Amino acid sequence: MKIELRYFSGTGNSWTVLNTCYKIFKEAKHEVSIKALDITEKSIEADLIGFAFPIHAFGLPDIIRKYIRFLPEFKHKQKVFILMTAGDVIGSCSAAQRIETLLIPKNAVTIASEVIKMPNNWITFSSTQEKEINEGMINAGVEKAKIIALKVMNNEISKFDIKRIPVFFRYLGNTINILFRSSGRKQLTRLFSTYDTCNGCGLCAQTCPTNSIEIINNKPKWLKSCAQCMRCVNICPQEAIFQKMGGHTKLKEKYLAPGFPINN
Repeated sequence: MKIELRYFSGTGNSWTVLNTCYKIFKEAKHEVSIKALDITEKSIEADLIGFAFPIHAFGLPDIIRKYIRFLPEFKHKQKVFILMTAGDVIGSCSAAQRIETLLIPKNAVTIASEVIKMPNNWITFSSTQEKEINEGMINAGVEKAKIIALKVMNNEISKFDIKRIPVFFRYLGNTINILFRSSGRKQLTRLFSTYDTCNGCGLCAQTCPTNSIEIINNKPKWLKSCAQCMRCVNICPQEAIFQKMGGHTKLKEKYLAPGFPINN
């Protein structure tokens, strides 16, 4: 079976769970490829396609919406599975239902979907957990991804049950997501700034998954396409990036999933 895997990941959570599936498929002797999601990809063909991405503000990241929107309709009924990572399963709201709805007009059928709890990386307004706690979450997430991979190979239908999330919270989360997409994300992007310790090394711009950072006068500038994935904040060698009106990030524990290839 030919399998194509695509991920969008700021600090490696979504890559971790999809890479776990990659290893399972590879061990089963399937022809499998895993790549960072690229919205310029014009077409994708496989017996099975897997997507993984984080939940942003209780919903789908815009890059996922754009990618699916630009994909041409599949010639044959396309099997798809979806893994979503979040700080808490309840934070996913209607994301699983929404992406399935976007895929239907593309002649795709979702055979499996799951929300997997993984460590928090939004350290500008909150904090990540202690290393030991994060390791425990990662290990549990990996085990959950293994189960999904095995179910997919056995053609088991296994979809995330939206009823796990209270109706009130779904409506609240969807409202917050609409506000985030309409203006919140851009407002948060304007809040990015740097401490005097920034030396203009350019690592943030070089590794930004949405190419949303430019180095101007030896300092980073964030563009409106910024997805708020928090990669730049967590990988800065000088710990120099923060968001105004948020919390300071100096001396805060940074988060990057073990083995995550930030240059891909």
